[in-house]
Amino acid sequence: MNSLLFLNKQEMNELTGRKQKKRQVEQLIQLQLPFTLDAFGWPKVLRKTIETELGAGDSCQIKRDGATLSDDELYTG
Repeated sequence: MNSLLFLNKQEMNELTGRKQKKRQVEQLIQLQLPFTLDAFGWPKVLRKTIETELGAGDSCQIKRDGATLSDDELYTG
C-alpha cells in the first residue's frame, strides 16, 4: 500500500494524542473517525479522511456533534 495514502505513525500520534495502538483505536472511535486495522493491530486512517473531516479547504472547519465550527470559533491557544 502507498504510505502516502495513510497517516504515518507520527501523524497518528499527533492526531490521537496517543502512542499505544489500543489507545489510538479508543481515541479514533471517540472522534468518530473511520479507520481500519493493519495485520499487527495498528489503526490506519486514510489521509483523505483527515483532509475531509478536519477541513483541508480554504478555511479550517471542525465537525463536532453534527455542528461545524468555523475559523472564528476555533480555539487557537
